[in-house]
Amino acid sequence: MAQEPHSAEHFGEQRDFWWHKDFLDLMALRWRLAEASSLADIGCGLCHWSRLLYPYLRKPARFAGVDREERWIAKGREKFEREFPGLSAELLTFARGDATNIPLPDNSYDIVTCQTVLMHLSDPAKALHEMVRVLRPGGLLVCAEPNNLWNYLALNSLTEKQSVETLTRRFEFWVRYHRGKKLRGAGDHSIGDLLPGYFAAVGLKDIQVCLSDRTASLFAPFETREQQVILEQERAWKRLGAGPWDKEEVRREVLLGGGSEELFEAGYADFVAKFEAEQRAIEAGEFHAANGSLFYLVSGRKPG
Repeated sequence: MAQEPHSAEHFGEQRDFWWHKDFLDLMALRWRLAEASSLADIGCGLCHWSRLLYPYLRKPARFAGVDREERWIAKGREKFEREFPGLSAELLTFARGDATNIPLPDNSYDIVTCQTVLMHLSDPAKALHEMVRVLRPGGLLVCAEPNNLWNYLALNSLTEKQSVETLTRRFEFWVRYHRGKKLRGAGDHSIGDLLPGYFAAVGLKDIQVCLSDRTASLFAPFETREQQVILEQERAWKRLGAGPWDKEEVRREVLLGGGSEELFEAGYADFVAKFEAEQRAIEAGEFHAANGSLFYLVSGRKPG
């Protein structure tokens, strides 16, 4: 059976728990969204991100959703129109296009944004130049991008029982994996750390850097819907062989990143054993983790 594109694996219910409403209220004030009357979401997918931002804009606000996959254009429009019924069709634009070749006019939108898009690109700088092109003078670019390497290294209630040697080998394994992915042109999954410098390089001003205040914390009895979704998603990825559960894909990236076959075999065995130990601890009600992440919100304005 053909594998689904990466995006299909990550557009589930877990995205509904990425942001706190009061945190977005604060960011809307900082970004002065109430002064803007147009928004373009690049790599919009199901418009999870833009549906959160759009209500803060001055009405009536124009919206454009751009994605490279035709199905997300159709489903994104459906989600957006359902969220904002009665919105004039003249205010909406949905177009198929790539982040490095955006099918929107120069200087046409007050806000241009993306969420977890740049991390998948071989040439994020080109995409940033395109987003700046679409921005009106004085307009705001907002990118939400992670450092996903940290997700493999965060501590939990089982960590103190593991040897220093295991932890250091685990660190090398995932660094090699991320480096190999980047060398293959499959993106930089820790690009959030680099965005402020990239923003400066494309000429943006008033650059601000914030971190999301949301965590994926787990603790017994795991009864909230958010916790249940986190656990269900991890198990589903394993069942489907998605992401880090695609063993041959991980092997390729680790070796390309300079790792040895021995490092891969030991590291992947550790990955599987770690997951199984955590599942046993979860079933026993003994697992807990704050699971703080590094999810950056970087913004900057196009010179007027």
